[in-house]
Amino acid sequence: MTFDENSSDTAFRGLMKNLNLDESQFKSYKTNFSQLTYDQLSTTKNEIESQLSLLFDILANQYKADMATPLLTDDGYPRNDIDVVGIRLIRVKIIRLRNDVKLVYTLLETKLIEKFEQQKGSAVSESPPEPEQTIPTPVYTIPFATVCEVVPLGPASASGLKEGDQIIAMDDIHAANHNRLANISLKVRDSVDKSLAVVISREGTRQTLELKPTDKWDGRGLLGCRLLPL
Repeated sequence: MTFDENSSDTAFRGLMKNLNLDESQFKSYKTNFSQLTYDQLSTTKNEIESQLSLLFDILANQYKADMATPLLTDDGYPRNDIDVVGIRLIRVKIIRLRNDVKLVYTLLETKLIEKFEQQKGSAVSESPPEPEQTIPTPVYTIPFATVCEVVPLGPASASGLKEGDQIIAMDDIHAANHNRLANISLKVRDSVDKSLAVVISREGTRQTLELKPTDKWDGRGLLGCRLLPL
């Protein structure tokens, strides 16, 4: 089953009503994000992340599913023990919001650089210096990879990573710029025997761990685990 954008939005709103949820809390963003200010982008980011968090909760608690749950039987028929249509509608909404928030992340970083440049420009003026403004760094919350096959006594295990942990950020790599995990591989290779801050979500709780990629252990690879894209 496929959905065009309009019919999908209509069906999604109907699904939310059936679940006794206020469908107006879930937005469809048709605006040009590049025209928004930094503060507007930050507000939009928080809105989207809140919607995504709620949708993941609905998927897990109402439908006992996630983004990887098979919807077909082994012989290719829709499963009759789950609500296939409902799960697909929620997944479509999640995918669209994820794409939106990735773009917002990228634009926030661009606007952040522009703000720093503006501050530099004002610093060389002849007017008395103004108190330096602190520009908040974007806080990322969207996971983009799952940790699996953690090898005992390996670097990942030593850092505290566990199977099922979801990676939100690794140093400066996040949901908007990991490039199908290719940039994670580059970051790891460039950080041998150096510490990397890794932000994870574990059972809904945000944690920051210190991971040190290394080949100075008895196993293979630099991490001692696998990362699977979400």
